[in-house]
Amino acid sequence: MSEPHLSQPQPATGGTLAALLYALVFVAAVAQTALVPLLPRLAELHGLSTATTAALIAAPGAATFAVAVPAGALADRFGARRLTLGAGVLLAIGVLAQAGRATGWLLAGRLAFGVAYGIAWTTAVAWIAQRDGEGQASARRQGAIVTSAAIGVAAGPAFGALLAGVAGLAAPFVVAGIAAAAVTIALTAASRGEPPAAAPARDGSLATLARARRGLVGGALALALSGATNAVVQLLVPMQLHRVGASTDSIGLAFSCAAGLYIAVSALVVRRGHRAATARTSALAALVLSLALLPAGSSGTAVAAVVTMVLTVAPRATLSTIAYPIATGDAARAGVGRGVAVGLLNGAWAAAMVVAPFAAGAVSHWAGARAAWLATLMVAMLTATWLLARQVRAPHPATA
Repeated sequence: MSEPHLSQPQPATGGTLAALLYALVFVAAVAQTALVPLLPRLAELHGLSTATTAALIAAPGAATFAVAVPAGALADRFGARRLTLGAGVLLAIGVLAQAGRATGWLLAGRLAFGVAYGIAWTTAVAWIAQRDGEGQASARRQGAIVTSAAIGVAAGPAFGALLAGVAGLAAPFVVAGIAAAAVTIALTAASRGEPPAAAPARDGSLATLARARRGLVGGALALALSGATNAVVQLLVPMQLHRVGASTDSIGLAFSCAAGLYIAVSALVVRRGHRAATARTSALAALVLSLALLPAGSSGTAVAAVVTMVLTVAPRATLSTIAYPIATGDAARAGVGRGVAVGLLNGAWAAAMVVAPFAAGAVSHWAGARAAWLATLMVAMLTATWLLARQVRAPHPATA
C-alpha cells in the first residue's frame, strides 16, 4: 500500500529557512563591500572616471531605493519565496558578471547586483515575517537579518583585498557569485512545498489602524535616521582624521572596531527579541543617537568626530535591528502586507543613505565639518522628538 504523503516535499523548519536567508543576505553584503578595496585597481584597469567609480559604490543603495517598495508589494501579491529565489539567481549572475574583463560586464554586473540586493534585502525579511507572524521567534529572526548583513559588510573589504591579492581581481567576484548560487539552490530545495503566506488579519477599528500606520511611518523615520547618520559618519570622520595626519590603516582600523561593536550590539538586541522591539525603545534609541552627535557638533576636532562615531554605534544598531519586527507587526494589525511594510522601511533607509552624504558634503564644503554635524544633529533631534511625542500621545494598552 502506497503512502503518497511521504513523497510530498516538506518545507524546512523556521530555523533552517532563516539560516539560509541569513546566508543569502551575508553573501550579498560581502559582495557589496568586497568591491571597495578593489576600486583603485579596477578604475585604472577599465579607465573609469571618478563619477563612474562613485556610481559603482552607490548602485546597491540607489537600486534599493528604486525597487524596495515594488518588491515588497509583489512579495505580498505572489509570495516572498518566489521573489527571493529570483533575486538570488540575479544576485549570482550580477556578481559573476563583475569578474568579466570588459568594462561593460563590470558596469552591467554591478547594476544587476544592485537590483538583486534591493529585492533580496526586502523579500528575505518579508518571507520570515509572512511565515512566522509575530512573537519572540519572529522578532529575533527578523532582527538577525540586520546582524548577518552587518557581519558581511565588515568582512567584505578584507575578503576582497585578500582574495584579489592571491588570485587576481576576478577571484572575489567568482567566489562570491558561486556562493550566492549555492545558497540560492539550497534555499530552493529547503523551501520546496512552502505553503502560501496567509493574508494579515485586519482590525477594523479606526484607532488601531491609525496607530499602526503611524507606527509604520515612525519605523521608516527611525531607520532613515540610522542610515543618514551612518552615511554622515562615513563621509566626515575619514575626512577629519585625514586632515590631522591619520593614516589609511588607522582610519580603517577605527571603522573596523566600530563595525565590531555594531555587530555585538545588534546580536544583543536580537537575543531580547520582541521585548526590545517596541516603539518606545525605538524612540529612546533615536534620542540617544541625536545626543551622541553632540561631541562632533560642539567641537570641530577629529577627536570629537571619533567620539561621536563610537557613541552613535549602539543606538544605530538598536534602531536598525528592531525596525523590521515593529513594522511588520504594525502592518499586520493595519491589514497592510508585511512586504509593503519592509519595502517602505528599506526605501526610507536607502533614500537617507543617498541624500545624507550629499547634503552633509555640501554643508561641510560651504560652512565646515562642524556645521554639517550640527545640521545632522538638528535632523536627528527633530526625528527623536516626533517619535517621543508619539509615545506620549499614545493611549495606554489597557484603554486602547
